[in-house]
Amino acid sequence: MNPLTRGATFFARTGLLLAAAGAAAAQTMPPRLEAGLPGPSLANATNWWGTDVSAAPVDGGSDAFIAYINNGSPRPLHPDFGGTLPDGVSIYGFPYAVVDGGQPKKTVQFAQPDESDGVDHSTQTSYPFYPIPDAAITQPHWIEGGDPGSIDDTGTEDRHLLIVDRDNRHLYELYNVWWDGSQWTAYSGAFWDLKTDDRRPDGWTSADAAGLDILPGLVRYDEVYGRDEIRHAFRFTVRHTNGYRYPASHLAGPQVSGAPPMGMRMRLKASKDISGFDPAIQKIFRAMKRYGLIVADNGTDMYVSGTWDDRWDNDVLNPAFAALTASDFEVVQLGWQPPLAAALAVDRRAGGSSNENGILEPGETAVVEPSWENPPSGSAALAGAASAFGGPSGAAYTIADGTAAYGAPPFGAPASCFDATGDCDALGLSNPSPRPALHWDAVFTETVNGTAAKTWTLHVGGSFADVPASDSFYAKVETLFHNGITAGCSGSNYCPADSVTRAQMAVFLLKGKLGFVYGPPAGSGTRFLDVPTGSFALDWIEDLADSGITAGCDASLYCPDAAVTRAQMAVFLLKAKHGSAYAPPPAAGVFADVPVDSNFAPWIEELAAEGITAGCGGGNYCPDAPNTRAQMAAFIDATFGLSLYGP
Repeated sequence: MNPLTRGATFFARTGLLLAAAGAAAAQTMPPRLEAGLPGPSLANATNWWGTDVSAAPVDGGSDAFIAYINNGSPRPLHPDFGGTLPDGVSIYGFPYAVVDGGQPKKTVQFAQPDESDGVDHSTQTSYPFYPIPDAAITQPHWIEGGDPGSIDDTGTEDRHLLIVDRDNRHLYELYNVWWDGSQWTAYSGAFWDLKTDDRRPDGWTSADAAGLDILPGLVRYDEVYGRDEIRHAFRFTVRHTNGYRYPASHLAGPQVSGAPPMGMRMRLKASKDISGFDPAIQKIFRAMKRYGLIVADNGTDMYVSGTWDDRWDNDVLNPAFAALTASDFEVVQLGWQPPLAAALAVDRRAGGSSNENGILEPGETAVVEPSWENPPSGSAALAGAASAFGGPSGAAYTIADGTAAYGAPPFGAPASCFDATGDCDALGLSNPSPRPALHWDAVFTETVNGTAAKTWTLHVGGSFADVPASDSFYAKVETLFHNGITAGCSGSNYCPADSVTRAQMAVFLLKGKLGFVYGPPAGSGTRFLDVPTGSFALDWIEDLADSGITAGCDASLYCPDAAVTRAQMAVFLLKAKHGSAYAPPPAAGVFADVPVDSNFAPWIEELAAEGITAGCGGGNYCPDAPNTRAQMAAFIDATFGLSLYGP
């Protein structure tokens, strides 16, 4: 019998948990405490937290602001974060919760409803909006300070509650939160769509005094000890403030003449030698040089905010931070908004030794084509200068043409140098043997109009011996590799024709959705009988099940070594993308080999409707064919919008 014609029993055993054709209802991922943030960063490069200020002008009042903070003697930095205190409840730093898109929404009553989200502002009536885990009522550590929500210490603690919906990349933040026995209350609350750079309305607060979001500006353990650089500024406090400037939207507390405004940004001076610090500390300080610190609240001078995490070692953090003082910083021009780096294309144009395949390769000199736009208030002609082109040792890096011109693109209408003027950068690589790194990335810095700096990353192709540039899946595989979803199958091979097993699929899906920095919680080894402790991808498999994307292949089994069919992959992809509660629209009959009454048909047709697949050719989808590793690269790239270059 064709599997597509089988009944609900077969479909349920695929482990897809569908609320259709008699299958079980969808599962919501249990809320998690500090695990499973969507990656690679919570701050876009065009967001205020992600803005590179390393070349920004210094404010004329910089010395006066630094003197105010020093208050008569050099004021040292302090890490305002750490682990759990000896009482087992109190914590140091901000905790955060991670939920999926199916987490039930709760109503919160606000002391300041007119500047809060989740409120009908025509009546100032709250409605269900915040996906607060029920565990936060009775369990410690979900809320800043450590006490559970049912304990009212709102008069002595800030009590922030930070929640990320990882399916939709939505951030919910509450200030001074408390469960009063029948409902949630808070002073204020704010919603942030992490896919946009939207600010609060001018004059509005958020869950933070400056009207900014909190979580994207925290020092996080996973970033500090991860493989990538930290790509955002950090939140910090000063004792008093005076007004507010972009990116802040709100003032708070006594307005003290000479004090910094909310939103003021300081950066660690480029000349400050940080080479003697612990490597992890150096990474934090490099981010301070490139992205800086942003004043977000009134508090203790030079206290830098971070997440609560018991892995922090304050015996390392505290003396390292204290070795820097406010005098090691300078104030960036108040309200500075630079031109915005929007996108990057590489090797799409004739020139040099380009093969115009969209990927920079060893031995090639190619046109490099950034796109920029003016800030909201800007209308200047934009000109870029390339510098500091380099990468792993063993190769030669050449700037053949280091200038680019963009015309005067308005905000919201970015222009590439090629489309605007035809004047673009050209960069070249040698072709060393052996390759200096399997995952070979080069970088160069582009400075626009002398003040806006962007460090672009250029992936170098030719990574796998068995996926040459002539392969139809070449770009897809290179993109998957560059995004850290896979390192190949062995040595310098990718094994593109091999079938994807269900164990491998768990890793592909979760890394594709949440980024290469993501690491799943430790598995128990008891969820599935055929995935005991020590099994390949144990943590990923149990995480996939906890996320409601699969229930296994049969009662208590996962079938980790079984190949995933193209039909099954349609469901796995869409549930991973949209969340465990997602159900597609009814099928209409798109593919000749997928009957409209098939349980898989709605999922396959929705996959096509979202542009993730066009089928296997000839009007067919080939639903029963095993999904290959090459096809998986194409599926993952398209489902999660992975890119090879920029921004």
